[in-house]
Amino acid sequence: MTATLPASAPQVAVSATDVTIDRGPLRVELTLRPFEITVRRSGRRLLRGGGVWVAEGEVHDQLIHLTEGVITREERSPPERAWRAMMSACEGDAVELDLSLSGGRGARLRVAVPESDRVEFRLDADGTPLRLALEWDQRAEERLVGLGARHSTRLDQAGRTIQLGADRRYTGPDCPPELLEQGGIPQGDCAPMPWLLSSRGYAVWVRTEANGTQFDLSGERIAVSTRANAGPLCVDVLCGRTPAARLRAFCELTGFAPVLPEWGYGFWKSRDFHEHRDDVIEDLEGFRRHAIPLDAIVIDSPWETQYNTWEFNPHQFPDAAGMVARLRAEGVRTVLWITPWVNIDSRDAQVPPQPESQRLHERPAANYAPAAAAGHFVRAPGGEPFLTQWWMGDGSPVDLTNPAAEEWWRASARRILALGVEGIKADD
Repeated sequence: MTATLPASAPQVAVSATDVTIDRGPLRVELTLRPFEITVRRSGRRLLRGGGVWVAEGEVHDQLIHLTEGVITREERSPPERAWRAMMSACEGDAVELDLSLSGGRGARLRVAVPESDRVEFRLDADGTPLRLALEWDQRAEERLVGLGARHSTRLDQAGRTIQLGADRRYTGPDCPPELLEQGGIPQGDCAPMPWLLSSRGYAVWVRTEANGTQFDLSGERIAVSTRANAGPLCVDVLCGRTPAARLRAFCELTGFAPVLPEWGYGFWKSRDFHEHRDDVIEDLEGFRRHAIPLDAIVIDSPWETQYNTWEFNPHQFPDAAGMVARLRAEGVRTVLWITPWVNIDSRDAQVPPQPESQRLHERPAANYAPAAAAGHFVRAPGGEPFLTQWWMGDGSPVDLTNPAAEEWWRASARRILALGVEGIKADD
């Protein structure tokens, strides 16, 4: 019989000059004046010279409708750093500190050690600053990876400043000169994630979905920051002994990715644009003719009667159900593109060449008016549906924070899945 030992309880020690929190091999040292944070595991420093800062400023981000990419620009005042702290509360595994900042502003920092391999920081400040940040020393030869799927020639992100969701630029031959001068056409990261893994034995998760989350890895100090209008800065430092242990801890906090069906890991074929059903069949027969394995065909935009009705365009895909059935009989799944927008006009988007298809895309989507009446779209300040240009025309985004709107969207998906479609490429 094996007994399960309880997790070690946190031990907090307080003196006039510092506060320490110990839990198993993990120790957090908080020097009160001058203020500094140190995190150790089994005596080895993982984070040293830690501090916080707050900065005033204004945002001048520019959205490029063509790609829905963002050119980021902030006018930021010099950071106001915490120079002194006083403990205001101690409860269980956490302490709360009142901070004095260099500009005279007050701030509050909560530090908790809920487990023997994790430290939680929560920072908020007086007034309405632009940014809240946690920073620490970057070590010599430190390697920093993560932040989601990166379009970069380097895996190591050290030396860069990265704003999530706005870190990819197109600089190819089709880039207009005026945008090339600004670094290229902005394109949003395809899968940004506020998760950073260091070769120094720690990982960082910023608990936010906010626009403007930034990782400054460019200098002698690492700084992770969010815009304060999203609320307090919440950062978890994960301190497992191995990179795999730190990644596993992150997944335990956020959820493990589900395993796909076997065909999802196979060979997929896509075109940017299938003008007609015959193009899909040509792909199928070409793969068969050349004896190339094929598990799925992705039918990208456009395929619907309008963006986004969830209905096959009969002029572009006559007998769509028969096409899907034929692919499945050949062992090939059908995957369809979709975005959470419904359009009133798509003449500036990708439109199939048939005159009947073009007329469909000139008119509002058939599901637009019922969805607007039901309140399924994001609302403008006056309460009407928010209507704007995006990269496939003019339309309104579905408000997926609204349970009724989400269920309406899921019901739309179920109708197309009933035809035998087995995958949805949820873009944008």
